[in-house]
Amino acid sequence: MAQINFYSLTQGDAESRLEVACRLAEKAFGLGHKIFIQVNDEQQRRQLDELLWLFKANSFIPHAIGNSGSELVEIDIKPSAVHQDVLINLSSGSCEQFQHYSRINEIVGPDKDSLDNGRRNYRFYKAQGFKPDTHKV
Repeated sequence: MAQINFYSLTQGDAESRLEVACRLAEKAFGLGHKIFIQVNDEQQRRQLDELLWLFKANSFIPHAIGNSGSELVEIDIKPSAVHQDVLINLSSGSCEQFQHYSRINEIVGPDKDSLDNGRRNYRFYKAQGFKPDTHKV
């Protein structure tokens, strides 16, 4: 059964959520995990791609846009059908393919839409039998 974590930002904006996604991806990559980052749309996908290139001067997170299966970090709108190890969810929906992942990280911003989506996703996972952990960031 997957471990579900909610990272709740107490302040910030949409870019803050992307930065938290980069930090989580860097940590998971450093631990040898295969990562899928789910985004809402093409614009968010491009923003995250650019941020991953610039995230840290002394660090590199190899990544690809799309479900190529060749990179350790993949970014796309739809989850990969291939089993991934870690999902970082920046989309508004929950991960309905939760059985493919050992860890799911939901990043919730302080704005109303993000909070509403986070609450809905939390209820979804609870209804599936999970006990999500919440972390303030």
